[in-house]
Amino acid sequence: MSGDGASMRIVIGCQPNPRGEDALALGMVLARQLGAGVVLAHVRPPALPGVGVGAVDAEWRAFVREETERLLDDAETRLRAWAPGLVVERAIGSTRGSGRGLARIAEKHGAALVVIGPAVGGRAARVAVGSTADQLLHGSPVPVALAPRGFGDRPPPGIARCTIAYQREPQLTGVLNCGVEFARRLRCDVRLLTLVLRPVRLYSGRQHQAAEHQVLRAARDQAEQDLAVALAEIAIPAEGELAEGADVHTALDTVAWADDLLICASSTVGPLKRVFVGDVSHKIVRNARTPVMVLPRGVLPDAWDTP
Repeated sequence: MSGDGASMRIVIGCQPNPRGEDALALGMVLARQLGAGVVLAHVRPPALPGVGVGAVDAEWRAFVREETERLLDDAETRLRAWAPGLVVERAIGSTRGSGRGLARIAEKHGAALVVIGPAVGGRAARVAVGSTADQLLHGSPVPVALAPRGFGDRPPPGIARCTIAYQREPQLTGVLNCGVEFARRLRCDVRLLTLVLRPVRLYSGRQHQAAEHQVLRAARDQAEQDLAVALAEIAIPAEGELAEGADVHTALDTVAWADDLLICASSTVGPLKRVFVGDVSHKIVRNARTPVMVLPRGVLPDAWDTP
């Protein structure tokens, strides 16, 4: 693929619920900024044997097909109202598990990214992980972007900054480089964010509190050094920030967000070349107040190069 992203495709998972617009809006923002094409995708469950026979079964299949086409028609109309110039394709899958179906569609179309919305019933302005997201976060061959609830109500004109959740580990070097490359293609700013979590308090005595403060200070100092090294290594200007808290939720709530895309890594113990979200990344996804993208294990900067 050329550097302008012209042949890149983004799969957007379309669902017949109010939260489907959140995925559509995020996919639109990313596609427009990258100059990418869009694949509007819907995965419907396969027909169950014995549900109907003859005309009854045929009528049911026709009804499902018509509802799917109506869903994609509505999504395309909305997408073109936002961004008339986008190249739009459609894809329909039939499998048990919409997440697995979207992953297959992404592979078939050579897509660089799958975008989905939050599960129904999630908290406002947060990502809600349902069965679709869970399947993608434990097996997608390509990065997965998740929109928070309400993102489609007032979508921003673009992603202003990629915030990369950063920990200095040899296995995660590709995440940093891949996130920086994605930001370069978006033509947006870059921020490296390291979470420093306070140790669990087991005892209340002064001696134990002093030890806890010492551990926290050492962790903070090491994180600052690691950030400084990373900022010196990457090829474009960026800022670094530490976010401190008793847990992921409180740490993230200390961070200011301004049309960010938060990028985080898969677990280092998951299946190679697949998304397999670990404990910390899972907590980041559930507590972020901005769209989140999770990268597969072993990802490289050329992940954005598509056939």
